[in-house]
Amino acid sequence: MPYRVMIPEGEVALDHILNRVGTDSLLASRQQMFKTVYTNHDTTLTPREREGMRILLTAIMGCPICNSLRMWRDYPGFCDEEIPEAFYQNALDKNFGWEGFSKRESLVIEFADRFANHIDGLNGDDAFWEKMHANFSEKEIGDICYFNGCWLGAGHTLKAMGIGSVCEILPGHDSSVIERLRNPA
Repeated sequence: MPYRVMIPEGEVALDHILNRVGTDSLLASRQQMFKTVYTNHDTTLTPREREGMRILLTAIMGCPICNSLRMWRDYPGFCDEEIPEAFYQNALDKNFGWEGFSKRESLVIEFADRFANHIDGLNGDDAFWEKMHANFSEKEIGDICYFNGCWLGAGHTLKAMGIGSVCEILPGHDSSVIERLRNPA
C-alpha cells in the first residue's frame, strides 16, 4: 500500500507526515501532544503503566515501528529504568493476570484493550469501573483516557496515510528520525 500523501525525495515518510502534513497550528498541536504524552512529568501514571497501554494499542493498530519501540530505551527522558521484554509480551498477549504486572498495570492494559476493541461494553461495566476507581484517582482516569485517545487517534491517522504498512525506518536504524519526531525543525 502506498503512502496517501506525496513524500518529497530524501525525506522520511513518518517524519514528513507527522511534522509537515497539515496546517501549522494543527502540526504544533500534534507536536505538543506527543511531547506531553511521552515526557509528561505531571501524571502519576508510571512509565510501565503508560507503556503497557501504548504497546497493546500499537499491536491493535498493526504498526511495526511503534510496536518495536521501547520508550525506556528509544525515547530519552521517558524513564530511567529498563522495562523487561516479558512485560511487553504479556501486555501484547493480554495476559492481565501475569504475576509481573501490578494491579494498576493489569487494569490499564485491560482498559486499553477495551478502549480500542470493546468501547460500548467498557462504559457499561460497573464492576470494572469500581476496580478503576479503587486503584486510580479521577485525574489518573482522565490521563488514562487521554493517553489511549491520543495513541489510538494517532495510530488511525498514520495507518490511513500508509504508515505501518510501508515505513522504512525502525528504531535503532536511524536515531535521527526519533530525534526529529521529538524536536521537529
